[in-house]
Amino acid sequence: MPAFSRFLLYFLAVARHGSIRRASDELRIAASAIDRQLLQGEQALGTSLFERLPTGMRLTAAGEILHAHARRWHRDFEDVARQIDDLKGLRRGQVTLVAPEALTRSFLTGIIARLRQTHPGIVLNLRVHDNAEIAGLLDDGEADLALMLDPEGIRSLHVRSAALFPLGFVSPPGHRLARLASTRFSLCADEPTIVPASPLAVAAIFARLEADCAVTARVATTSNNVQLIKSLVAAGTGISLLSSLDVMDEVAHGQLCFTRLAHASVRPLALSLVHDRGRHLSAAARLVADILDHALADLANMHDNPGHVPIAPGL
Repeated sequence: MPAFSRFLLYFLAVARHGSIRRASDELRIAASAIDRQLLQGEQALGTSLFERLPTGMRLTAAGEILHAHARRWHRDFEDVARQIDDLKGLRRGQVTLVAPEALTRSFLTGIIARLRQTHPGIVLNLRVHDNAEIAGLLDDGEADLALMLDPEGIRSLHVRSAALFPLGFVSPPGHRLARLASTRFSLCADEPTIVPASPLAVAAIFARLEADCAVTARVATTSNNVQLIKSLVAAGTGISLLSSLDVMDEVAHGQLCFTRLAHASVRPLALSLVHDRGRHLSAAARLVADILDHALADLANMHDNPGHVPIAPGL
């Protein structure tokens, strides 16, 4: 966050955490210095901005008004800073990218390695969040770019490019499923199944398939964590329904097998590169976006997915 105002910097941190101590830990500034700035600001404005409660700091009505304007000023200042960076060229810069957990093993590490070789002055800050949280982070200005699953219908987002990943059953090596290229959903009525739970994107698809196919899964257990599901499958607890994106590393290393789901009404999951429609991307962010465009295309081709879909190249 640019320190366009020490008072606003401290004010926003305390409002975000509801605590001077936690704001102090984040900013690495003495709590007394933060409290002193807040008191001076309240004195200048002639009103209290926080209720000081035993459990922490809570915004007053005046504080809520200032908070809304301060966040807007912060976003506007960042846009100005990005445009100034564009004038300086691409020697330095910072880009914040938000992504789901499935990409943290090899895909994003490769992106960072490539960026460090070509543009060592650009810092890529990575944040891992649940897919449902990502749009809000972009809207709040907490990230420049995001990799997001199935973002269609969110009007505030611009989809730059996407790669498609089919759904299918995941099984351990040697399982009878491993010999099949595709299979029907009804198989989960016969096999112990680890049922994906919300907020996983595949959870709603699994429930819809049960209803559409009039199939009741033979439930071994449920989980809302992809990593745990994969571990349970590898341990022989049962099969599960995931996307090929979720298991691309394990399949590549022979640790798990993936069998495509044969069901005409189920679309592949789209992993999309998105950014907030109303924000100006810095030159550094556009460079990272270009790298991600190419990486998504390579990822789709490498794993024999239905394809890479360029939406708006060159933005």
